[in-house]
Amino acid sequence: MTRRSTAGIASLSGVRAARRITALFDSRPDLARAHEAAERSLDARGGALEHGAWEEALLGLVESNLGKPTLLAFLRLSETWPHERPVTQLAMAGRSIAAIGREAGGSAARYLLATLPAWIRRAGDSQDVTRLLASLERLSRDAPDTVALLAPRLEHLLAVVDIDGFNAWMMSGLRATAEDRSRRRAYFSLDDPLSQQMLARGDAISDFRCLEPRLAAQMTALWGLRVPIRPAPLSPGAAPQRRTSFAGTLLRFPERYAGAPADTVAALYRAAGAHLGAHLTHTRHRFAIGTLKPLQVVLVSLIEDARVEALAMRAMPGLRHFWNPFHVASPQGGTAPVLMARLARALFDPAYDDEHGWVVKGRTLFTQAQDQWHRAEISRSLGGLLGNDLGQMRVQFNPRTHIVEPVYRDDNTGLWDFPDAPDAAIEDIALMVDTARIERREEPAPDPTPDQAQEPDDVGRTRAAATASMEGIPVATYPEWDHVLARDRSDWTTIVEVPPAPAGVLAPSPAANDDVARRADALARAASIGRRIREKRRSDGENLDIDACIAAVINRRARQPLDHRVYLRHIPGPRDLALLLLLDLSESTNDADGDGHTALMAEKDTAEVIASAIDVAGDALAVHGFCSDGRHKVFYTPIKDFDEPFDLPVRARLAGARGGFSTRLGAAMRHAGACLTTRRAFRRVLLVLTDGEPADIDIFDADYLVEDARRATQALRATGLDVFAFGVGDGVHLDRIFGPRYALRVPHIVALPSQLMQLYARLKR
Repeated sequence: MTRRSTAGIASLSGVRAARRITALFDSRPDLARAHEAAERSLDARGGALEHGAWEEALLGLVESNLGKPTLLAFLRLSETWPHERPVTQLAMAGRSIAAIGREAGGSAARYLLATLPAWIRRAGDSQDVTRLLASLERLSRDAPDTVALLAPRLEHLLAVVDIDGFNAWMMSGLRATAEDRSRRRAYFSLDDPLSQQMLARGDAISDFRCLEPRLAAQMTALWGLRVPIRPAPLSPGAAPQRRTSFAGTLLRFPERYAGAPADTVAALYRAAGAHLGAHLTHTRHRFAIGTLKPLQVVLVSLIEDARVEALAMRAMPGLRHFWNPFHVASPQGGTAPVLMARLARALFDPAYDDEHGWVVKGRTLFTQAQDQWHRAEISRSLGGLLGNDLGQMRVQFNPRTHIVEPVYRDDNTGLWDFPDAPDAAIEDIALMVDTARIERREEPAPDPTPDQAQEPDDVGRTRAAATASMEGIPVATYPEWDHVLARDRSDWTTIVEVPPAPAGVLAPSPAANDDVARRADALARAASIGRRIREKRRSDGENLDIDACIAAVINRRARQPLDHRVYLRHIPGPRDLALLLLLDLSESTNDADGDGHTALMAEKDTAEVIASAIDVAGDALAVHGFCSDGRHKVFYTPIKDFDEPFDLPVRARLAGARGGFSTRLGAAMRHAGACLTTRRAFRRVLLVLTDGEPADIDIFDADYLVEDARRATQALRATGLDVFAFGVGDGVHLDRIFGPRYALRVPHIVALPSQLMQLYARLKR
């Protein structure tokens, strides 16, 4: 049947596959003809080994029983396979399609085959194609009903993100919609707001994330400014921001400039950063919107852009090289956006020739006013005048779809004061938070799972009351480590600071606790943690003082009197320790043992003893607690801050601490580390009291939060903090998170002194 001899096939498995296919297709003329046509096309390239691999892939499709349409689709794809692509890549695609089809069905396989040439072209080199096919195979195993929905959208996805970004987007969808099949289908159809949001973010591989350090350095080098630089926030259901923006001294950059050639991306961000720096330096006040029409607002903004750039280039002429490549307007076209782009270039580039009357008038007025460029009012007057003229020309202008050109310029919202805007107060608050290097993200709240939706009324009311009692202020966002993707999810968790629970009743301590407290106090006072002081030129000591020894040798050779004080000693310096106790206040700490004792009771007893001992010793101490209700609500409670004494009101707050919700340990540790970093001390210690079982309502991977907490521990230690844990429960993950030498068990209060002794011994090293 086939024209090509099997003797030309190098591998034995390829020979067998070819013979098997020949036998199977003998009774199927349409498949036989398609097979022969594909062979003729592939004969022109590739060797025997490559053809053998292709035959094996085809046989795999046959044996997967995906139907004749799927086989015909693969054979037609093989016949038209691009010459620049190796045959081995086609064989690899065939094997993957067979595996996907076995999980997701023949229709999903056909969809992928139909769109494969387009998205495989987007995927890039062979390694990227291999990784993409492996990701699709995983998706077919974890969510087979989504493959057919995703196939026609693959080309679009790969135009927006690279393979790493696609994997991050896919894994985010699987994780976020694990218990909700309908939402999962919406996510992979790109109909869910979270899907669009994660796609726009592109996770940690965005152009902005790569260039952020360079942008900050450039801002300092050019303008002497150290200002917060952030990615543009993403709103559910909204398109990603396409231009930079600023508010006060807070700068926002798009995660990426869609459509920008790869070789111009760095230059584009550099130009955008320089433009924002010009605004911060030369735009002193916001313009009042007054009675200006939208067209006039845009023209005033355009003149202001030109004014600050002109002033910047007076001081630094080389900035022209940053901005010039992006002024590409030509003297053709008469729509409002085109005319404004032409005017922008005319005001920037003296060599640009444009004879349109309105453009000529704008350039003339701007040039004549160059002695007034230091006054922002010139932008208001010229922009208003040119806006009137353009309005009288009856050109169409839609402010809702207007995009500032050239591409490196900002959206100009930072130039204007909108006092009547209903969200003005909210934006001001957000700005203050952002300027303090604390950033919030607005993200869609996860839909309730079916189990949550069917909670009994009394349970629902209890949870609602608990949630209401935990209302607080979002104060920070932190990344979270995804061990599957092996990367941080930037700004993934939100810390919500809540006040302590109502003060509890201080019960008398048992005699055993009093004895433990006395021993702990003695340990804390005896363990002087601080910088050791070197006393030189001592008559005795544990080490030689090299300088004194050299001086003694010189004196002996010079026949001078010898000074026998040639030793040095290390003596303890002043105490210099800051310790933050972080209490796990999750629901699991309420579980009681056979004697009715809970992990929370053990935590509070332990915290009471440690805090008293540290306070008596005179070291700096803070006591904070945490629990969580999903990644958007990591509740954080300061029970005692560093500057407070450990007095009766603080003890009452500690006694009133209650357990509830879940345990997102990594996020709480990152925030505790940030609080501890502000203290100046020789040793800064984060001591976590926990049952050692991280969990949360939106996490179904048992290892996810454990690995994130381990990553947080490693990151904090890399900054110079000491991180320890006292395990008050039976948690099996303490050693994995903190390391065996730093995870100490306190099964009951009597064991505390010995563990404190180990802690101080490690801190003295």
